Amino acid sequence: MTPPHEIVKRRVAAKMAFLVCTGNGRTLKGRDLSQVKNSILRLTGFLEA
Repeated sequence: MTPPHEIVKRRVAAKMAFLVCTGNGRTLKGRDLSQVKNSILRLTGFLEA
């Protein structure tokens, strides 16, 4: 059986937005992450150029 604090940790982690994105290859941090985020927001129409 899973302890209650582990269940809460998983729920909170699923809702949190992290400043570090991981994927295939390198980790995006700082300026690189900001550029990717802004590009996605521009493509989806949430941010105007």
